[in-house]
Amino acid sequence: MRHRNIHILAVTCALTMAGAAPLAAADLKVSGAAAVANTVIMPNKAAIEAGTGLTLAVTVNGDGNGLKDLVAGKSDVMMVAAPIAATEAAINAVAPGSISAAGIEMQPVGAIAIRFIVHPSNPIKPTEEQLKLILLGKLTNWKELGGADQPILVVAEMPGFGTRTNIVTSFLGGEEITSSARLVQAMVQVAQVVAQAPAALGYGNAGSITPAVTVVPDITVQQPIGFATKGPAGADAQRLIEAARIFGAAVK
Repeated sequence: MRHRNIHILAVTCALTMAGAAPLAAADLKVSGAAAVANTVIMPNKAAIEAGTGLTLAVTVNGDGNGLKDLVAGKSDVMMVAAPIAATEAAINAVAPGSISAAGIEMQPVGAIAIRFIVHPSNPIKPTEEQLKLILLGKLTNWKELGGADQPILVVAEMPGFGTRTNIVTSFLGGEEITSSARLVQAMVQVAQVVAQAPAALGYGNAGSITPAVTVVPDITVQQPIGFATKGPAGADAQRLIEAARIFGAAVK
């Protein structure tokens, strides 16, 4: 309780110093990236709501769906974990001309580290170059790295999710993850599958990696996170963003 009160006080003080409007109850619809929801919003939702006077309706559905919601007016704020332009391009690659991100404004609140994970029984710790080749489907068996004679199972989110998009754009130079990857609907499911499959390799962040998997050491991809609105953020949206920035700065 003491820590929660400190967080509420910190949010309230920060908003006052930033010149935010007096607190008034309001509903705010927020959707998008699990990386933002699981590391910034949901662990701190009570403190954010108490400190801002907002009531948050949060839908965790990935960057692609988050952008669709924002453009369609189904949400007020999008949680962003991948470059907006890359998310727009991924959507239009599937359905050409279906969405435009013109007028969408993004405000960063921090950055988190994407880490790669394997099953705890796997003694092989791939190098950065080997990881890239695995994700691209160019290394396909652990025996090629000195391990057991087992096909490598790459586990990844569906296309359009922010963490996957960051890996593609920032780590793989724009090349897509292998089409043979096992696809899941949420990032937390990546770690769940890796924990159950000895030959698997996947990825995650502080909000999804559990002790049931082993992190590949010394290799990270920095993932900027933030919030986006249609046009300049309104008073309520800005209040959320300023509050989230306090917690986003603490996420690693």
